[in-house]
Amino acid sequence: MYRMLLLFFFSTSLFASDVKNSIDRVYQGYTTTPESMALLASLEAGMPYSDNLDDARVMAFKCLFLDTDTLDKRQAFKVFLAEAKQVISSSGDAVLSQDLSVCEAFHLYSQGLYERAKMILQPIAEVALNPELDDKSQTSAIGFANFVLNRVYLAKGQYKLAFDTAQKSYQAYELAENYYERALTLREIAAIHLALFNYDLAIEQLLRAKSELATFNVQEHYKVTDEIAYVYELKGEVSKALELYLSIFAAVRQYENDDGFGYLVIKVAQLYTQLNEFEKAQQYFSQVQTLDITSDWIKQLHTMALAQWFLATDQISNAVRENNVLAQLDQQNWPASFTERYLQFYAALAMRQGDYQTQAAVQKQLLTIANTQVNNVADRALLSERLMFNLNQQNREIARLEEVADIKEKLLAVAVDKAFWQRLTLAFACVMLLMLAVYAYKQVQHKQHYKVLALKDELTGVANRRAILDMKKRAISKSKSTGTANSLISIDIDHFKAVNDQYGHDIGDELIKSVVNTLSQGVRSSDNVGRVGGEEFLIVLEQQSLQHALEVAERIRSSIEQQTHTAKNIKATVSMGVVEVAPDETPEQAAKRADINLYAAKRSGRNTITA
Repeated sequence: MYRMLLLFFFSTSLFASDVKNSIDRVYQGYTTTPESMALLASLEAGMPYSDNLDDARVMAFKCLFLDTDTLDKRQAFKVFLAEAKQVISSSGDAVLSQDLSVCEAFHLYSQGLYERAKMILQPIAEVALNPELDDKSQTSAIGFANFVLNRVYLAKGQYKLAFDTAQKSYQAYELAENYYERALTLREIAAIHLALFNYDLAIEQLLRAKSELATFNVQEHYKVTDEIAYVYELKGEVSKALELYLSIFAAVRQYENDDGFGYLVIKVAQLYTQLNEFEKAQQYFSQVQTLDITSDWIKQLHTMALAQWFLATDQISNAVRENNVLAQLDQQNWPASFTERYLQFYAALAMRQGDYQTQAAVQKQLLTIANTQVNNVADRALLSERLMFNLNQQNREIARLEEVADIKEKLLAVAVDKAFWQRLTLAFACVMLLMLAVYAYKQVQHKQHYKVLALKDELTGVANRRAILDMKKRAISKSKSTGTANSLISIDIDHFKAVNDQYGHDIGDELIKSVVNTLSQGVRSSDNVGRVGGEEFLIVLEQQSLQHALEVAERIRSSIEQQTHTAKNIKATVSMGVVEVAPDETPEQAAKRADINLYAAKRSGRNTITA
C-alpha cells in the first residue's frame, strides 16, 4: 500500500516530459496491476498535454487495460479505438500507431476473431529484425506483434508457426533490451509445449521465466508459479501442485479481486478432494462462500469442484444436484480438459446411482477422447521435442559460428543429424508402444472392475437384486440335483419411511448399511445376502433346513433390535419371513412364499418372524 501511495503521489505531479518514462516503467515490469491502473488514471487526468505526442502515448497505453468480454464493452472499445487512432495519427508517431494496431488485434484474438487479428499483425510481425537499429521502440513493436501472433497461431493449433513467432518475439525484446517482456515470452513458449503435451519442457521454460522475473513486480512471480502448479497438476503430481498453489495464497489475496482469489481457493479445494483430505477441502469451499464471485467461468469451476467433493464424500443427492446445474450449461465453450473432467465425474456418479446404461454411454465418450489423445500425444510431443531441439541447435551453431570469419558459409553446412532423429523416433515409438500396452491392460482391469460392480448394490456393497435372485436360482437348482435342503429369509426394516421422514434420506441410508452389516455378520461366508430393493433384503441359506434358518433369523432379529444405529443412535427392528424350499418348488414360488410370510410378520405387529 505504501508503495502504491508513493506511485500515485508521483503520478499526480507528472510533467509532460515524464509521461514516456512513467509508461516505460510499466512496460518494463516495475509496477503491479493496481499501480499501473493508478498511473493510467493520473495520466488521463493530465490530458491534454502541451505535446500531443504524450496524449498519443497515453491512448496507446490505455488500450492495453480495456476489456472486451461483453457486448457493451466491445461497443465502448470501438468508440475508444476511433478516438485513439485520431489522436495517434495527429501525433505522427508510426510506432505508436503500430502499438495501437497490435492492441486492437489482441482484443480481436480474445474474442476468437483469429483471421482478422492475423491480418493486422502479420505486416508488423514479419518486419525483419535489425541489430543496428537504434530505435528500440520499433523493435519492441515487432516483438509485441509476434507475441500476440504467437497466441493466434497457438489457438488455431498451428504450433510450428506459434513457436517461430514466439522465438522472434523473444529475440526482438532482447534486442530492445526489454528483459521483462522477454521473460514473459518464455511463458508463451511454455504454453506451446503444454499444448503439445510436453509437460517437462513446459516446466523447464516456466522455471526459466520465474528466475528471470524475480527482479520484477511480485504479481509476475505468483502468476508464473500458478502456471507451474497447473502443469504439475496435469502431470498428475497433485501434492506438488498443491504445495505451489498454497505458496502464493497470500500474494494472490493481496493483488487479485474475489474472482481471481476464488479461482485459487477452488483449485486448492479440488486438489485436497483428489488427495481424499475432505475436511481440508471443505474448509476452502467454505471460504469460497465468503467471496463475491461474478465470473461465470469461476462459478462453473466451483460447481464442478463441489460436485466432485459431494461424490467423494458419499453425498449422492447433493452431487446429483450440482450435476444438474452443470448439465444445463453451454458445454460447447468448455475447454477439452474441463469436458473430460466432467465426463469422468458423470460416469462415476452414474455408477454410484446404479445407472449403468448412462455410465456405459459416458465411458464410451471418454474412450473416444482417450483414443484421440493417444494419437495427439504421440504427434505433438515429438513436435515439441523437435522445435526445442531445433532452437537449441540453432543457438549453439550461432554461438560457434560467430567465432569464425565466414558465418554465412558455415551456416550453409549445418545439417540435422539423421541418425539422431532415427534413434529418437525409435525410442519414442517404443515408449508409445509401452504406453498403449499399459492403457490396454488398464482397460481390461476396468472392464473386470465394472463387471463386478454391476452385481453389487451401490449403497451397501452386498449383492444387488439381479445378483441375489440369480444366486437363489443357482442354489435351488443345485439342491434339486443333490437332494439337500435350502432356505430363504425375506427381511424388511420396520417403519423405515418414518426414519426417512424424520431424519432425512442420508440417515436412512446409514440405517440400511448398519442393518446389512448385521445381516452379513449373522450368516456363514457360504451364505448369500442381497438387497432386493429399498429396505427389503433376501438371505439364501444353502444346505440349511427350516429349523436352522429360524435360528439364524432369530439371532439377526435380536441383534438388530438390541443395537443403536446411525450417528443419531436410533433403534430399529426388522420383520422376517422364512421358508424351506420344497423339492417341487420353482425359485419364484419359494420367494413368493417367503414374501407372504414376511407380510404376515408385518401384520402380526412387526419385529417378528413368520415361518
